[in-house]
Formats: sequence, structure tokens, C-alpha cells
Amino acid sequence: MLFCTFASQNSDVKLVMKIAFIGAGQVSTALGLYFKNNGFEIGGYYSRSCKSTERAARLTHSHPYASAGELINDNQMIWITTPDDQIEAVVRQITLLPPPRKDEKLVLHASGAYPLSILNPLKENGYQTACAHPLLAFGDPVVAQEKLGNVWFAIEKPGEDNGQLTGFFKACGNQTFTVDPGKKSLYHAAACVLSNYLVTLLDASFAIFEKSGMPRDNIQEAARPLLESVILNLKGKDLKDALTGPIKRGDKNTVRMHLESLNALMPEMTALYTLMGRKTMQLLGDYSLEEVLNTPLSKQ
Repeated sequence: MLFCTFASQNSDVKLVMKIAFIGAGQVSTALGLYFKNNGFEIGGYYSRSCKSTERAARLTHSHPYASAGELINDNQMIWITTPDDQIEAVVRQITLLPPPRKDEKLVLHASGAYPLSILNPLKENGYQTACAHPLLAFGDPVVAQEKLGNVWFAIEKPGEDNGQLTGFFKACGNQTFTVDPGKKSLYHAAACVLSNYLVTLLDASFAIFEKSGMPRDNIQEAARPLLESVILNLKGKDLKDALTGPIKRGDKNTVRMHLESLNALMPEMTALYTLMGRKTMQLLGDYSLEEVLNTPLSKQ
């Protein structure tokens, strides 16, 4: 059981603990703003960067800590929000501190890739541990915190009761779902394909637009309505029903023309186009263009 309890009256969360963050980047700053707006007290931040620590503390009206030990002494829910590769070093640093009294401190990490077990040294030292990954692409923290109300948090439930952790998020209005620790990296890969690779795909599209003659400075503005229409078209539909374009219509000649143009002018993009085309066929369950998308251009 977690150390803290939650109470809600008329959607107002009773203040029962102080929340703090080791790591003062965009994620922790947005979370701090969000939890503060939901009635929780933000104790402050500690980071190797004094500048980011002071900025996060200023935005959340909290304290910029000079050490991790000071932060842990003053707070009850401690989030590790450093880059993933630094989590183990932070854990080692915390284990060198005097162990807490039973049920006094909860340490969470916010990594989508690393399992809860990375915090086992802390659990052995008397800390409660958990992990919770917000399924959101974080940019500007002030903007991101406005989106957090609709965000789902991925948590692990390795045979122990996470009821009060889900209660914490429920008090903020968030849904949670459980991730198998053995498939945590697969879950995170899916998040990266959706968020990171979508941006990469946009960059590839913009490069093709530019090669076609569209001025680079105009591409993003011109393409925005198209991108927004795709997002809008996804609402309330299965993915395959949201598809448009030549593969859905079965326009074999159009797809062949695309491939011929790419092969002649941007051959480095041909493999990406055919790969995405094949995935689109699979999504539709319609393989009528299989020959076009699988046959080398020299044989078409």
C-alpha cells in the first residue's frame, strides 16, 4: 500500500503530501504545473542544471533544491524525471542517503521504457516504488500541462496493489492502464512510432514537396490543413476507415507514377514509400496493388 491517502469533495483534492522532482526538464515542469493545478503542493526540483532547476521552480512557485538529499527529506512523492540513461545513477545516489521510515517516501520514475525493477535498490532500502509514464509528447511545459487532463498514464502492477497510485491519478482526472514489465520497451516503441516517427514522416513528406517545386518556407503552413484533416478524420472511426488516397481507391497507375517519380528524382525515398504502401494494404486487407508495391521498378 502506498503511504498516502486521497480524498475528494466536489472534485477538490485534499492536500496530503508534497511532490518533488529529480530532473527539471519539460516533462517534470509540465507535471508539476499540472499537479499543482489539481490541488497538490509542489515541493520543488533538483537537477544538475541550476538554470533548469530554477526555471521549473519559478514556474511552479516551488523550491530549487541544491541536493537530492534535501529534496527527499522535504517531500513524500519523489519523481525521477531525468533522461532514461541517468535513472540508475540517481537510484545509486539515493541509496547512499539514510533510509526513510517505513511508508514515508514513494519514489517513482516516469520512463516509458524502463521497468519498475530499476528501482529495486530503493525498495530494498525501505522506499516505496512505482512508475508512471504519461502517454504524451511533451513540448513547451505550459502548453503540455493544459493537455495532461486527457492523458493516460501507464503503470506497472507486479503482483502488488497500486490502488492508491491509480487513486492519485483518478483524483487528477486521469485514466491509467497496466503495462506488462516484460513488454515495457515494446509499449515505449509504439509510443515512439506514433510521436517521434510521425515527425520524421512529416520531414520526409516536406522533402518530397520541396523537390516537387514547393517553396520550403511555405510547406509547413500549406500542409497544416491536410494534416489537421487527417487527425479530424480519425475521430470516431476505425483506422482503416480514416484512410484516403490511391491505395484505398485501388489506383494502380497513380501508385506506379509515384514510384517512377521517386525512383527518378528521390530514389532514397522509394523504400519508405513502398514500405508504407505495403503497411497500408495490410491495414485495408486489400492486396490488389501488391504487384506494384512489391515488383522492382525495372520490371514494371
